[in-house]
Amino acid sequence: MRLSAPFSVLFFACAAHSFHHVLLALYFTLVLAIAPAWHLPYNTLIALWTIGAMLVGLGSPIAGWLADRIGETKVLVLCFGGLGAAAMLCGLARNTAQLQAALALLGLSGSIYHPVGFAWVVKHARVRGRAIAATGFAGSVGVALGPVVAAGLASLWGWRAAFILPGAITVAAGIALLGFHLAGRVEDRAEDRVPHPHTATRADMTRVFSVMSITMTLTLMVYAAFGTALPKLIQLSGMVGPNGLFAIGLIAGTIQFVGATAQFLGGRLADGGALKLAYSGMFILMAAIFPVLAFSSGWAVGFVAVAAVLVFEATAPLETIWIAHYTPASRRGFVFGMRYALGAIGTPAGVWLVARSFTPEHHFTYMLMAMTVLALIAMAAALFLPGDRAAQAVPAE
Repeated sequence: MRLSAPFSVLFFACAAHSFHHVLLALYFTLVLAIAPAWHLPYNTLIALWTIGAMLVGLGSPIAGWLADRIGETKVLVLCFGGLGAAAMLCGLARNTAQLQAALALLGLSGSIYHPVGFAWVVKHARVRGRAIAATGFAGSVGVALGPVVAAGLASLWGWRAAFILPGAITVAAGIALLGFHLAGRVEDRAEDRVPHPHTATRADMTRVFSVMSITMTLTLMVYAAFGTALPKLIQLSGMVGPNGLFAIGLIAGTIQFVGATAQFLGGRLADGGALKLAYSGMFILMAAIFPVLAFSSGWAVGFVAVAAVLVFEATAPLETIWIAHYTPASRRGFVFGMRYALGAIGTPAGVWLVARSFTPEHHFTYMLMAMTVLALIAMAAALFLPGDRAAQAVPAE
């Protein structure tokens, strides 16, 4: 079968996306080991990620702008190096101030991949939906591997090694990409490989970006809250014992991995021209799933969490295609960056929701009810997007 994009681009885009999510997911599991080691409560330590989560969004427009001017490949090399170095610094932290600073650097470095990597893939793609789904799936596998890698390495060599070893591997991958780029085996493109034949109106472009600034902010908030809380949800469900850190990581990773397969469903729906119908429908499913999760216990928590991740993952490529369709190639990195800049609001808000809503008596019930309301608001906003026929058009330069 013909690849949806050149192999070298798909390989390094998938590697970067996977490493990005592995490293950004480590802390959510490792905090369960750091808390008893440092004799600090979960709420206090999970809040240390708030600034890092904010920087994931704030740095995105700058990263995208830089990629538009010097090329995506060079900026992706910086992404690999920054992520790896930050993870190693997390492993070397001796107090909460150092850990928070290292997490902030991790978030800033993490701001690079999505605006730059997805713009890179869209330009090279022969089939957009399929190419985005493939790289999106790799990122979802990274999310799945994060808790497994964290718990496995922490169980063997301690939580510090669980930061340092993946960080070193990520730096090595960045060096490899730089070598391929200097050798001319990985190159940048100025224009899309397969441009669309139609032109979107300015009114539709304004409409799309206005509506999606709402839906994507809410999606980021809900996704961040769910991902942050997932290891703790599993711990509280009774599926594992009180000290089963590796089991928690393995279950969380399995949930994320199974859910990742929905990236391909989202990509197929996007290529098939069902953007608005599919996108609106995903929010309805979210609103139905969260209340069920709130009142589940035992292994039911795992099965309902899988359903939630399936919906999250199917939504991601749909959002990417919406933005790609309405953005010219020369400014796509910056526009993708503005998309992920919304994470400066949504992602820390999700982390804040976890830290503020968790109680020993009610656990995450209040959080999940709030997430239901947010999903319904996003669904209502999505109804104002252009129809699926209009979504097949792209803007002129």
